[in-house]
Amino acid sequence: MRRVVTTTVLALVLTALPAGAKVFTVNPGGSIQAAVSLASPGDLVRVEPGTYHEPGTPCPQNASATCAVVITKSNIRLRGLTQHGAGVVLENPGGQDQGIAVAKPGADGGTCLGDDSQRIRGLDVSGFTVKGFKGEGIFLFCVDDYRITANTAADNAEYGIFPSHCGRGRVSHNVATGSNDTGIYIGQSHDVRIDRNTAMGNVSGFEIENSSNVRLDHNIATGNTGGILSFTLPFLDVNSNHDNLIDRNTVNANNKANTCLNPSDAVCAVPQGTGILLVATDRNTVTRNTTTNNNTFGVAVSNFCLGTGLDPIICALLDIEPNPDDNRIDNNVATGNGSSPDPLVPAVFAVDLAWDTTGVANCWKDNTNATQFPPLLPTCP
Repeated sequence: MRRVVTTTVLALVLTALPAGAKVFTVNPGGSIQAAVSLASPGDLVRVEPGTYHEPGTPCPQNASATCAVVITKSNIRLRGLTQHGAGVVLENPGGQDQGIAVAKPGADGGTCLGDDSQRIRGLDVSGFTVKGFKGEGIFLFCVDDYRITANTAADNAEYGIFPSHCGRGRVSHNVATGSNDTGIYIGQSHDVRIDRNTAMGNVSGFEIENSSNVRLDHNIATGNTGGILSFTLPFLDVNSNHDNLIDRNTVNANNKANTCLNPSDAVCAVPQGTGILLVATDRNTVTRNTTTNNNTFGVAVSNFCLGTGLDPIICALLDIEPNPDDNRIDNNVATGNGSSPDPLVPAVFAVDLAWDTTGVANCWKDNTNATQFPPLLPTCP
């Protein structure tokens, strides 16, 4: 019966392939990279269950670093198969920076957002456990129309799944654990949906950085230092964070000690016990989330300079507008937060709903909470 089901699923996959597309199958002991290198746009690379250690290829964004699997062409489909409960594990054999890296060689963050020749269009990666890499488990750079589905990123030193400078795409039904930066990170991108993922045991579970029109919904963030972060950070290729929707997530007990590796990284300043944190965001909506038992705060809205303790003279030199403006926090359940705050956070901020009173047109409405700061939060129209 299992064999029949597997054959039926494969038949459905093949009928969905473009005319003339090929299927490459990788068996244990074979090379995923060799099959990807042979594949042309539209082709499918199927990887049979097993643990794979690739010899490594220069990373497309940094040829001095080594990646296990590199995809540099558009419309490649990379699928790990599962049989009898066993799946595909792509494991760092030692010294490799990224597990699966997707980018055109020479793509540049400063120009690729407006230059189609530097962009990959079309990508599907599913069914992999990517484990133990020094940087990212799955990294996308300057990619559009992608799907990252049903993967596990485990114990990668910095990021689990990280699309950067990307356009429309979807990250769904993945699990990210054990990252010393962020489990699932959307950076300098737009029009992305992140849904039905689980992030646990990372410094930051989910992060939206300098991105727009991102929807982060129906996810679970638990056991991280911070559950969900939406930030505007300075001196990047994109200098704003706006029009993002964070809804219907479960954000519970994110009380892990902050284990970030690079003290200069912004994530090192994330307080232990953070639920949902907006920093210098514009027109972000936080709605219908359940945010409970986070030791410092449930949902907080902050100015970048105040949140990081930056000197006002230095703050004036930033290339971002540091205030949070026009953010809406409504219909959330935020309870049981702030019981044992990070000592770096002012005691008044250890509440279910917090705002540092900066910015304009931020508002709160119809939330279920026991504590808040300030005592009177501006009401949404």
